[in-house]
Amino acid sequence: MKTLWLAAHFPMLGFEVHRCAAAPDDARKAAVLIEANRVVQANLLAQEVGIEVGMTLATAQSIATGIDHFVRDEAAEHKRLALLGLVGYRFSSQVSIAPPAGLLIEASGSLRLFNNLPAFAEQLAVRLRQQGHETRIAAADTPLAALLLARSGLDGLPGDVQTALRRVPLANADFSPRTLERLENMGFRSFEALLRLPAAELAQRFEPAVVECLARLTGRKPDPRAFIKPPEKFRSAVHLLESVSEKDALLFPMRRLATELARWLAARSFGTELLIWEFQTLRGASARQVVRFADPTRNSAAFLALSKLRLERAELPQEVMSIVLRADLTTPFTPPDTDLFARRNGSSASCAELVDQLIARLGTEAVRVLAICDDHRPERAWTSMPPGGNARRSERVSSAVANRRPLWLLDAPKPVAVAQFELLAGPERIETGWWDGGKCRDYFVAVSAAGAQCWLFCSRQGAGDERWFLHGYFG
Repeated sequence: MKTLWLAAHFPMLGFEVHRCAAAPDDARKAAVLIEANRVVQANLLAQEVGIEVGMTLATAQSIATGIDHFVRDEAAEHKRLALLGLVGYRFSSQVSIAPPAGLLIEASGSLRLFNNLPAFAEQLAVRLRQQGHETRIAAADTPLAALLLARSGLDGLPGDVQTALRRVPLANADFSPRTLERLENMGFRSFEALLRLPAAELAQRFEPAVVECLARLTGRKPDPRAFIKPPEKFRSAVHLLESVSEKDALLFPMRRLATELARWLAARSFGTELLIWEFQTLRGASARQVVRFADPTRNSAAFLALSKLRLERAELPQEVMSIVLRADLTTPFTPPDTDLFARRNGSSASCAELVDQLIARLGTEAVRVLAICDDHRPERAWTSMPPGGNARRSERVSSAVANRRPLWLLDAPKPVAVAQFELLAGPERIETGWWDGGKCRDYFVAVSAAGAQCWLFCSRQGAGDERWFLHGYFG
């Protein structure tokens, strides 16, 4: 099968890494990214007032007083690329990170799932933009060709890739500054003329990286890539630009983390019952909040809603500088049942949501669910436990069995005279724990003199010694 590579380039990645941690209102301000005291990226508002790449920070501040500026963080950019790689993992199992600002996705194996290449590229671009990143997408037969086309903003879908490659500026290649200067002095500014020259002549005049780049670009030499392996546990963090003391101000970065988690779970067809939030300071102890769910979920809105409720009751540090979200307990996710017309079966989902909200407001110990125990004795066949435990939950039983079991069991069976009751059905024999001194019981459905439908049992202590007890009432 012929390989097809899609490349995603993020021209504003360094700037966006910082902007993702900022509040929504900060996106309306002019801002620049600084490296070695010079502007390397500027948002649209900064460009509109005349700030250009290459200016010193002092010059930019003289043009726009009070302009926001961020210092480039290459480590944070690499971490962000790794996260974006997990977004690409939803489209293909072969995703490679291409620093400083690119992703490579081998698309031939999953292309048929999207019908055609433009639809594949469009859905990928939408997912990446939802993460808050400007994205350029291009495709080619080799990974390097796709990457250079994306860096140049040239569309390799579905036109002539070789023609498009000739227009790629040499500055977009990973050549050393010295090699780029030599090529420019000789009149080479794009790949158009360079691709026509014999490889042997180029090898005599330039470093081996130039010849190797052309060989990998055109497919004459293999270009193996290391593919990412998604982690088994989710952990992501947002480092705030300045300390935050108001809880409402924490919701914006928390929303971003919840969205990241939801997409990470969806890519792996997982859900989670447990979130762990950590609110960290520069100095001093951090605060930790645990959010539990009655059923596994991967809904970002549910993550944020329950976390917000817990946040209202939590005691946080005075100055939060970092927020960390972890999901260590994941499980295969089964979407809720839907009918023929795909309408939501609201009963079970709404019950789980109600339980989650009660736990968030009242605490885990205040909310209990019923669960089945491995014991056939009626008074020991069930227990109460915190939601989301490991015991088997109450299961749906047949109506025939349900009709023989009362909804209300007495705390302790009450001795009665059987002559005061009319027996309607039975007996149903239940062995009641001979290993711990229990006796055999024969259960009957009966009606009392007052008209109540009851559950009686006869316990035989010995020959001719029968004792009757009332154990419960039917509704």
